Order: sequence, then C-alpha cells, then structure tokens
Amino acid sequence: MIGLNPSTPTGPVDDLPLLDALEAIFLAEGYRAVTLRSLAKRLGCSYRKIYAVAETKEELFLKVSKRFFDKIVRDGWAQSNSSKALADRITDYLRVAINAATRTMPKFNEDIANLPAGRVIFDAHQEERIRGLAELVEEGIRKGEFEGFHSKLVAEVMITAVKRVRQPDFLATSDLTFSEALAEISRLVRLGLVSRR
Repeated sequence: MIGLNPSTPTGPVDDLPLLDALEAIFLAEGYRAVTLRSLAKRLGCSYRKIYAVAETKEELFLKVSKRFFDKIVRDGWAQSNSSKALADRITDYLRVAINAATRTMPKFNEDIANLPAGRVIFDAHQEERIRGLAELVEEGIRKGEFEGFHSKLVAEVMITAVKRVRQPDFLATSDLTFSEALAEISRLVRLGLVSRR
C-alpha cells in the first residue's frame, strides 16, 4: 500500500509533467493493456525515468491513481471553502469528484476495482470524502440551514451509494455513466438536506 499524504505532491517537481501524462493514459485506458515499453515510447522518455517513479507497472498505476484521488480531496476542500450557503458549498464539494469522474473510463474503474490495493486506495478516498461531507452537514445543521439529520448516517448512505454505483453491473442496468450516477447522488443528498423551515 502506498502511504502518501494528500497534502503533499507526489514525487519530485521534475516528475509532475510525467505523472500528469501517465494519469491521462491510465484514466483513459487502465493499466493492464499498456506496457512499460509502450508508455516510455508514448511519453518520449526512458525506462529509467519511469522506474524512478515506480518499480512495476502495477505500482506505477496505483501511485498515479492515488495522486489523482488525493487531488480530488484537496480540490474539494478548496472549492467548498467559501461564504456561500452550505447547500451550495456541498454541491461545490461534490462537483469536484463528479467532474473528475468524467475523466475516468470503464477500464480504469475496472482496474481499480480488480486490484486489492486499488480497492483499498479507492475506499480510503471515499471515506475521506465522506468525512468532509459529514463536517459540512454538521455545520449546516448548527447554522439551521439543514434539517437535523445524523451526519454520520448521511455519510454512510453516501459512501454506500458511491460504492454501489461504481460497480459495472449497476451501470449496465441503470443506463448511467459513473459520473451521471455521482451527479444524481449529489442532487439527492443536497436537496434532501435543505431545511424546509
């Protein structure tokens, strides 16, 4: 398991363009169908440069994926840190993940789900996002903007829903993309919380 703090950039500054390029490839294609040789050729770099980031293709995929998810957490907090109404701040917080999900193709989602370490990374990411959501819900309740729901219950409903909608069988039978499903969850949670008083 790659233990990286989401508040710190991954790798040396010189590696950031390489990591950005790898992220674009992995989000679009996953990692199983690509080889380190093809990655080096496409990125115009040496094996040595790739091996400086990670020693195996799987480790490279996991490192790049964790960096992608950590950025969602940082950007979500940045977008929700405003003087807007709490309902709008929650929308901004959730929209970051929804927008990011539009960049992920089915092969990436399948590869994350099929790797035990990938599931750990994704589930830890969701737990962190839910903790943030619970904090915003609690603030909204304190300020009287939200109904008095139990914030942990809201958080658990959210994480359970997200885990479910990322499963291929749900997406196939619901005729939704992952990003569309996340948008629906966001709308459901936001509209359900607002105080009617």
